Amino acid sequence: MTKTVPEISPALRVWTEEVALDHGKVVDRVYAALMNIKLYADLDSPAKLDIRHSIAWASKLWFDALLSGNAPSAEGLEVFREYGRRRVYQGLPLDALLRAFRLGSRELWCFYIEPNEKNDDLRDELLFRISPFLMEFFDILAQIISQTYLDEQYKQARWREALRYQLHSIIFYYPDDTEGFLKTAAALRLDGTIPRIALAIDVRSIDSNSPTFKSELDRIVVATARRLKLPVDALFDIWYCGKLIVWIPARLGDLMGVSDLHVGKQIVSIAETMPEIKAIGIGLTGEGAAGWAMSAEEAIRALSCERGRGGEERVRFYSEIVVEESVRGKKNALRYLVSLVEQLASEPELLETLETYFDQLQRRKVTASVLGIHPNTLNYRLERIETILGARLDDASWVSKLDIAIKLRGSTR
Repeated sequence: MTKTVPEISPALRVWTEEVALDHGKVVDRVYAALMNIKLYADLDSPAKLDIRHSIAWASKLWFDALLSGNAPSAEGLEVFREYGRRRVYQGLPLDALLRAFRLGSRELWCFYIEPNEKNDDLRDELLFRISPFLMEFFDILAQIISQTYLDEQYKQARWREALRYQLHSIIFYYPDDTEGFLKTAAALRLDGTIPRIALAIDVRSIDSNSPTFKSELDRIVVATARRLKLPVDALFDIWYCGKLIVWIPARLGDLMGVSDLHVGKQIVSIAETMPEIKAIGIGLTGEGAAGWAMSAEEAIRALSCERGRGGEERVRFYSEIVVEESVRGKKNALRYLVSLVEQLASEPELLETLETYFDQLQRRKVTASVLGIHPNTLNYRLERIETILGARLDDASWVSKLDIAIKLRGSTR
């Protein structure tokens, strides 16, 4: 703190003691000035009361220093530092805090000198001896509160990062820890009871060891939040398996079958306007830690699915491959469907014909045109397929089985 506190004259001491004993008007004046700053005006009532107390304490430190001739004690400054720490959690940025500090010290000074403007002796004392001290005093307080704020902000960032890692671990390694999941999510100001949809974002040429790695990912997350019209804090993101995973809250009232499609429509522009994004996979809605993990795995699986147009779709839905993925989990069903394709493997043109036939929604004329063959040749091939498999291509159950079998074959080639 400042080394030298100027000795004040008896006349100025009388006035200073008056103000120090009842400096409510000083606090009112400074507080009113600070409420003209929008970020301060938008604070809730408890935070505003805390602002008022901090004004009272800072002004008390000032008056006590003048009257005692001593710099504030370590205990007094520690109380002041506590106010700085709380500003971090009240959401006030440092620039707004320092602006309020400058404005507050100016208002305190203006109030302090008003009754003495016509007193030449006091005016000179205030101008030449007290004003330099006031500027130094509040400059040092500003330095103290800035450092305290930054230290606390750093601790908060470290604490949040630790919580993020803990939530990540629960989701993927301890999904049955419901209590731990909900508590950790709440500590990060996330509602763990709300179902979420995972996005798996494939980012081009990104080095996870680069010093700009985190900021590059943050930029994508911010763009995603903006496109979804959600606050960034409502999203939770991690880097997992070489992909950026972002969980977003599902819209209340949305059915599971439409949630992912709604999200897809909103984020397609992100993939199109950010060249660093190769593709985005979208999982199904999931609840709780296990649901979040499953949605993330689904999103990653959707990302790896390269169906149609050479796999060039920028946004890929797990819901589009959900039937094939369900079949993969049933060994006998999978073996049966694979066997259908294997029966046609000796005649490659039949597999190509069947795949094209399904791609063209079973429209024979269009299929023949795409394949560049005569319609009669197409009819012959389809009849040949029916003969080999004992199938009927006008039977919906056979059509669905063969369509899935072809898709399973295409995703494993």
